[in-house]
Amino acid sequence: MLPQFSISPARRNRLILIVLLLLLICWMLYVAKSALFPYIIGLVVAYLVLPLVNFLDRRMPSRLRNRNLARPLSIVIVYLMIILFIAGVFAFLIPPVVEQGQVLWKQMPQLAAKGRALGTELLGKYQEAIPLDIRQRIQSNLEKLAGTIGQALQEGITRTVSVISSTVSFFLGILVIPFWLFYILNDETKVREGALALIPDRIEPDLLNIMRITDDIFSAYIRGQLILCLFIGVLATIGLLIAGVDFALLLGLIAGAFEILPFVGPILGAIPALIVAALQSPMTALWTLVVFIIIQQIENLFLAPKIAGESVKLHPALVMVVLVVGNEALGLWGMLLAVPLTAVIRDIFKYLYLRFSDEEIAPEEAMARVRTEKITIEV
Repeated sequence: MLPQFSISPARRNRLILIVLLLLLICWMLYVAKSALFPYIIGLVVAYLVLPLVNFLDRRMPSRLRNRNLARPLSIVIVYLMIILFIAGVFAFLIPPVVEQGQVLWKQMPQLAAKGRALGTELLGKYQEAIPLDIRQRIQSNLEKLAGTIGQALQEGITRTVSVISSTVSFFLGILVIPFWLFYILNDETKVREGALALIPDRIEPDLLNIMRITDDIFSAYIRGQLILCLFIGVLATIGLLIAGVDFALLLGLIAGAFEILPFVGPILGAIPALIVAALQSPMTALWTLVVFIIIQQIENLFLAPKIAGESVKLHPALVMVVLVVGNEALGLWGMLLAVPLTAVIRDIFKYLYLRFSDEEIAPEEAMARVRTEKITIEV
């Protein structure tokens, strides 16, 4: 059970002041949300590279540490690594992808003609094999499904584009992000210690545990999904090359990019490759389907358990629902964050439920039970 304590009038007034300040900050952030997109990207980058910065910082010579140069130098090294990585991508990956995209665009009329011919042939066989009343019901359901999917995609893209508005503040944010990110990474410890200094001692362990829950889930999920994107992109490209599919590098890149979306991403990523393969020949389409089935099995059996682990532990049916809710709320960003955010809310609820129970449970014990036990809800 959490400790009981009374609030003096002075402390109550300070609490009201803090709440009002937080509300004001939230309102200002909401008003300026269109210009905050670069800073959100900066925070995501900081979150991803912070472990590498800390790793380099710990291994810097003591003379640099004594002069307060170790961490700035670590950040500069990470910046150089990012620049070299981006330069390598633009030098070796972008040119062939652009070339394949241009060839695909030039061949689009021929591919469209093949698609119409194939569609007409399949439609004739479909009409011969399926009775009229069944075809009408199937067509009605497909039209409803297509309308729902199209509306969801349109709303998601619209919401995402509306956030990335072409304002002066947005472009200024892009320019200052590298410098802002440097200060965030350099003063990360000071920022954390300063924030914790504002927290009462009696709730500091609980707040630290909540932060740890959030960090554990998001770090494992985000880094795991990015590594999965890389692996799936490489495997898809190799598999499509073996299957003889045109534009294998471009289609493999698309498959890897869609992997960022759990469960539905692999399906969406396979669709472009299957369409291109079907326009080449039915046998190529069959081999392409086999390639993606094999990749999916490799991911489920070997890659996902080892890379992403059990950071989320959500049932696939629930994941489908939260993806739809995330898309409706925040568009593409909502879909990307819905799954880890749901897992974070679940574990924080379990932690606080244990701490508020009649039996007094220490923060350390509650944290351990959240990770290892299933919690039974009792009112």
